[in-house]
Amino acid sequence: MKLMKKIPGGTLLVPMMISAIIHTFFPNLFNIGGVTEALFGPKSLSFILGATIFISGCTVKLSSIKSVLKIYGVLIFVRTAISAIFAILFYNIFGLDGFLGISLVGFICTITSLNPSLFLAIMEDCGDEVDMSAFGFISLFATPVVAMLIFGLSQPTNIDYMSIVSLIIPLILGVAIGNIDKDLGKFISTGMPFMIFALGWSVGNSINLFEAVKAGFSGIIMAIIYYILIFLPMLFVERKFLKRDGVSAGGLATIAGLSASIPMLMAAENSALYAYAPRAAAIVTFGVIITSFVSPYICNKLYKQKEI
Repeated sequence: MKLMKKIPGGTLLVPMMISAIIHTFFPNLFNIGGVTEALFGPKSLSFILGATIFISGCTVKLSSIKSVLKIYGVLIFVRTAISAIFAILFYNIFGLDGFLGISLVGFICTITSLNPSLFLAIMEDCGDEVDMSAFGFISLFATPVVAMLIFGLSQPTNIDYMSIVSLIIPLILGVAIGNIDKDLGKFISTGMPFMIFALGWSVGNSINLFEAVKAGFSGIIMAIIYYILIFLPMLFVERKFLKRDGVSAGGLATIAGLSASIPMLMAAENSALYAYAPRAAAIVTFGVIITSFVSPYICNKLYKQKEI
């Protein structure tokens, strides 16, 4: 525990990396059925994410919703608008094939990606009550729907809107319970530290370190592009207009392991994309690893600057 606390976002990163190493070398180790597979296997993520959103909702005070929307509504809007604009520009300039091994699919799946789990772990160390309450809200924008909507601006793609509804329901229930019975909400919220740990482990189950290495130079270039296009504009808006330290922008500049599955989802709807999906998934996975360490470090630096 002391080691995890020394690393920014360590309560999520340490179990994530341990899980990723195990998944890389022994991908079927826990696939034995029963409660072992349900808890440690790749299928655990949906329940853990749902439970975390529910617990997060229990911590939300109705009086803080305005603050959450004022801060994160603005940042998410900036993030999404920039993603859409540059996705259209990318397609018009480079087409589906892209450049330097980065296809349109890989580009969109990376720049639209958002890791609410890592955001939550970062805010546990560097954020305040409003930041912690924002988890459920930003999770709505961490689904494949966002990437597929933006991709649909240039290419037609079917979208499953029920994935958004499935995130809203536990959030609303959590907010209701936390405000109707504050003692019960407080009791449920004590489970958040474990859920962050469990999220890290479950996300690691989707990371294959060998696949990430395949991205190579393309992965490095895409990670740099991600910080230039996504982090820097949000940092500017947060500091200039929201008058905050920039930690929120850093927390939102994180790539999720789940996004590595989106290229294949797109390919399932459009067979012409199958040729791009494997490398796009590798690029996203590489970005997950890079942002998992760089973003917490940036946030920690910004947080310490505020304290000086």
